[in-house]
Amino acid sequence: MDEVRMDRRKFLGGAAGVGAAAALASWAPGALSKPGGPKAPIVFKDTLVCQHFSVRDATARVDKSVMGYLGGPNYPEDPTDLGPLVPLPGGFVEVFNFLAGCGYGGFEFFQYTQNVNTLGRQPTTAEIRSYLDNAGIKSVGTHTGGLGMTNPTTRAQQLAIADTLGHRMIGTAGPPVAEGPAANLLANWQTACDQYSQLGELMYEQYGIKIYLHPEQTNWQFINDPAHPEVQSKYRIDFWVENTDPRYVFIEPDTFHMYNARGRFPKADGSLWDPIGFMFDNWKRLVAWHVKDANRAVPPPAPPGNPWTQTMTRPGFPINGGVDIINSLEGHLGKGYPADPGAVAPAAAPGPDPKVIGFRKMFTEIRSNRAKGFKYHIVESDSGPGMAADQGRSLRHAKASAKLLLALK
Repeated sequence: MDEVRMDRRKFLGGAAGVGAAAALASWAPGALSKPGGPKAPIVFKDTLVCQHFSVRDATARVDKSVMGYLGGPNYPEDPTDLGPLVPLPGGFVEVFNFLAGCGYGGFEFFQYTQNVNTLGRQPTTAEIRSYLDNAGIKSVGTHTGGLGMTNPTTRAQQLAIADTLGHRMIGTAGPPVAEGPAANLLANWQTACDQYSQLGELMYEQYGIKIYLHPEQTNWQFINDPAHPEVQSKYRIDFWVENTDPRYVFIEPDTFHMYNARGRFPKADGSLWDPIGFMFDNWKRLVAWHVKDANRAVPPPAPPGNPWTQTMTRPGFPINGGVDIINSLEGHLGKGYPADPGAVAPAAAPGPDPKVIGFRKMFTEIRSNRAKGFKYHIVESDSGPGMAADQGRSLRHAKASAKLLLALK
């Protein structure tokens, strides 16, 4: 991949053609003070981040164009306290201001567009940066990267955006090898791993950018290459971490997808993938967690059904037939063993799963005892955006999750 190896001077010259002449932003995630003592906060403003995908309905609407409930001071402890029916924030400016008011210090993008009617056009990257600055929020990363950055033009565009917005991480939720028959070929996985390592070295050494994979559930399927029986029972994610350079290729685990995959894809002998071992084995590579809470599905489905769900019927919840989103630290996943009712797979013994350690242990034992450097707690729910009966769901989830996580000790 000689074309990937490009020095900074060449990049700045080429990037000018795509509007990248702006100087590198000075901000980068630093070594913030770590929690100390048994009653110290575990999550705090500088680590608390909102994932754009979770509030995409809010950025995609015109400000105050719909009505909804953002939750009163006693929500979610009192599920009837939804607060007044209000015009909801919409667009980047108002959503950033709302999130800042909830205690967020960061935002992770998945795209850079809002409702076009807000400005009559899409905002420039510089305008988005001004919205963030005015709200007191930092861009911590983006899901707009991936192996597409092996293309010099795409890479220059991504670097220009990073320089303007200030983030020093670029990632993707897309699988390293696109889904389809090609995803079962060992050669394709080895090629993808080699490309990730080469791209990661370039981005880190030349530009100070960490590239990361945000693995979702297809990454826990098996390679299953009939020409290579030695990897037919190899989880794709395990092959990927074993064959990418740990100095230059990073990981952003997703609490929901890790545990959902644990139940969805047991091995032939009934054994289950170990999320805790994965995090400890790769502690140097973890750049953040996507914090998604969930409950066990009832009844538990047989594999490959999803054993976890991100919504629940909340007693006393007065709208949407009582169905509400699960806020961070409310669910079986966030509370962990022994609150987890278990039944991870038909082949497993019933009862709580000790591998479901809960967010408190996850954010202290793995972060404080092993990981060095900075970690983000990125709040998200795949069930975030609301519907006609509950337009305020995504922002209410962001608000309630911030309240619960910032109080975690």
